[in-house]
Amino acid sequence: MTQNEFRGIRKRAAFIAIGGALAIWSGACNKEDDTATTRIQVIDSSSTASWQPTEDTGTVYRIAIYSPRGADTIRNVIPPAPIIIGDSMVMGLVQFFEDSSTPQRQIFRLRLGDHRVETSPLPDDVWAAYQDVLISPDGRYIAYVAEDTTPVNPGTYGLVRDLKSGLVVLRGPGGGGCDCDEDLNHARWFPPDSFEIAVAHRNTNGTWQRLSGKASASRKHVDTLPDEPDWH
Repeated sequence: MTQNEFRGIRKRAAFIAIGGALAIWSGACNKEDDTATTRIQVIDSSSTASWQPTEDTGTVYRIAIYSPRGADTIRNVIPPAPIIIGDSMVMGLVQFFEDSSTPQRQIFRLRLGDHRVETSPLPDDVWAAYQDVLISPDGRYIAYVAEDTTPVNPGTYGLVRDLKSGLVVLRGPGGGGCDCDEDLNHARWFPPDSFEIAVAHRNTNGTWQRLSGKASASRKHVDTLPDEPDWH
């Protein structure tokens, strides 16, 4: 199997995952009182130009959000799956087109009942090929793999940033990266604001450097993983 074929399988798995995750949420909510819950459903998907620098085309989703405050539709949603924050907001990523340039990813916020989607750019240092840009379950932080191209500290590293202020909360050691043409990095959150970010790291003899901790306490721990985690 070639690198491109393998990358294609990983991408398709990610696209399937967003639909599966939202379907699970929707199914779980349907078992409760629909007048007191918020649920998300995938309406359809389509192929279009991709934000991913190594891909010509990608998949975007149209989702419906139902809550006691009404219904909303959001287009051009991309993985990872959007999250429901309490009973007031839904957040996730959309692919944003500006003129005829390459599409970019942005963060969307839907305040339930306002029926208006707000968008904002991702931080400038998000690695261009990184997939798992994740908002914390409480909506306060964003975890991702950042890229530093300066001679002093080249490469990639895990990073957690406060969404409201934009300030860096926690940062892993620099020097990450690999001789590969695909994204081998991963992240995940544990409610409300504990996290793990695994970075393919050339400074750890081909293993993964893990940055973990609790964002609200600015507490972090760095160790290594011998194998690539499956956190999608």
